[in-house]
Amino acid sequence: MKWLCYCSAAGAILGLFAVWRMPLPLIVRSIGAAFFLVLAGLFIFCGLAPSGTVLAALIFDTLAIGAMAALFVVVRFWLSDRAEIARLRNIAQRNADQISVVSHEIRTPLALIRGASDLLAERSPGPLTDSQARFVRTISGNCHAVIALAEDLLTQARIDAGMFELHLHRVNLRTLAAEVLAEHRQLHDMQFALDCPGAPPRVWADGALIRQAMTNLINNAVAHATNTKLITLRIVNADDQVLVSVSDDGEGMDEARRRELFKRFSSGRPLQDGTGLGLVITRQIVQMHGGDVFVDSTPGRGTTMLFSLPEQSPERVLSRAAAGAS
Repeated sequence: MKWLCYCSAAGAILGLFAVWRMPLPLIVRSIGAAFFLVLAGLFIFCGLAPSGTVLAALIFDTLAIGAMAALFVVVRFWLSDRAEIARLRNIAQRNADQISVVSHEIRTPLALIRGASDLLAERSPGPLTDSQARFVRTISGNCHAVIALAEDLLTQARIDAGMFELHLHRVNLRTLAAEVLAEHRQLHDMQFALDCPGAPPRVWADGALIRQAMTNLINNAVAHATNTKLITLRIVNADDQVLVSVSDDGEGMDEARRRELFKRFSSGRPLQDGTGLGLVITRQIVQMHGGDVFVDSTPGRGTTMLFSLPEQSPERVLSRAAAGAS
């Protein structure tokens, strides 16, 4: 019954070619092809050996059929997973495109409204009464809030779709922080302070994203800290990283509220406005730069939100961002 061994060897060779042409990673195809090559050699040896028996051929045939069946099951599941990943990626891409369009359509008219309200607040067209000035500040503040929300939604959609890219340059954090605080001083009737001792800290980062992170932390302090009189933005060099913190002298928060801070659509203030998306975005931005976000709060003694930015090369930042996105 040596013919059975030769037929089995031919089947193993066909299996080798079938495995090699399957849409599998190279390492998987190589292992499968090597397995069937060994089987073909055993079948040929069985046919040539004088002691070759039908039982040995049947055993080898069973091994070959079992291996082929297992391989096809693995391939089926692997292709199914690839199709599902592609489908989810397409959905995320469409969602990101839709949110991008909506964000653009929202930001454009709001930017015009904000510009007009800022001109009125500066009294460029003429003097305002106290009531008119208050209404103008309300308009301007809410325009800034909605524009910031649109930016958060757009950033989140791009991150979820895996289409986000960092645009790195050398960022002067003191200058950036001063610009952010200048914007907030025009919007809110409270004191803002910048504490940045020593030489201006500089890091390789995406300046627009770091501005967004700082703005989100300050907005969070303004919106959630009751009875706040002073908000301090502090930037400190610490070993091989830069620490950026936003502190308020408000009521602080307990452990239960702290656990809710980094959950989407949870503002930490029950029955009050706020999506809580800003802090989620802030943590993702910071983690893409290789840092992290921390919270230090004591009830009745205020809250400090802090994030770290490692001092590293742009190549290192991009590699960290790519690893995080994957």
